[in-house]
Amino acid sequence: MERRSFLRGAFGFVALATLCVAGTGTHGAAPTGFVTPEVIHPETACGPIMVGGIELVSKWDAVQAWHGGTHLFDVDSVGAELVSLADGSKSIDELASLVGQPVRPADVASFFVALGQAGYLANTVLVNLVETVV
Repeated sequence: MERRSFLRGAFGFVALATLCVAGTGTHGAAPTGFVTPEVIHPETACGPIMVGGIELVSKWDAVQAWHGGTHLFDVDSVGAELVSLADGSKSIDELASLVGQPVRPADVASFFVALGQAGYLANTVLVNLVETVV
């Protein structure tokens, strides 16, 4: 192993250890100003609803989701837009059309299915597994 590779790897380990020892806070992260609202009636929603109290924080080239001092997951800018739009009033198709980049509704659905399986949605997302090919 080259000295340069070792130092780069050692620096990454030291940086990770420093973050872990320093606690679960958002050191060096800039808040995006968005916290998911508390859920009132998930059974009347027409789309996905994020669990209330998740704060989106910008960190390097990703956006991190935090809840009560615990780091939950990382997303890119499109994922952060989807999380901030997931209030239950918009369907999967509407969410796909509202983000700044072109995304397929199937990709948006699989994103929210994964978040739901991880326990970050307040409701169940039902998706059609058959996609129309044009």
